[in-house]
Amino acid sequence: MPSGGQKSYAYVLQTVYAFESKLDSVIEEWGGLLDRETAAMVVVERLGRSVAAFTRVADIEEGMEANLRATVVSISPIRTFTRQDGTEGRVTNLELRDETGSCRFALWDDDVGLVERGKLAVGTTVRALDCYVKRTSFGLDVSRGKFGALLVEAP
Repeated sequence: MPSGGQKSYAYVLQTVYAFESKLDSVIEEWGGLLDRETAAMVVVERLGRSVAAFTRVADIEEGMEANLRATVVSISPIRTFTRQDGTEGRVTNLELRDETGSCRFALWDDDVGLVERGKLAVGTTVRALDCYVKRTSFGLDVSRGKFGALLVEAP
């Protein structure tokens, strides 16, 4: 059996060809925002298998990496800003809540498109994978890690 994320998932769940086809479809669906490993996790989740253990919001701490499963309870207006290097950036903040508490989740740049395209809305349940936690003047902020993803659960 080959080593590596998506190929080992493929052998457990279905043929490599079928898995790779679904993987390409997920990457296209997300407009190229997901790398192959993250897209593989989406495919695995859609096949009814969980690939992540979730941290309760009440248990997140500054400096940790976490996977969260929570509901979007508010979305701030999208803001545009200029970075120190002169490039333009965009940000919006979600308030995510689970049964133990709530936290702020920042969406940056291309991820803001999830709100613009209507994939994220108040009441949506999401899985935030490979996130990091930092303390700001607003409290604990959670953001997607470099290889992380914010996955929308089916209603």
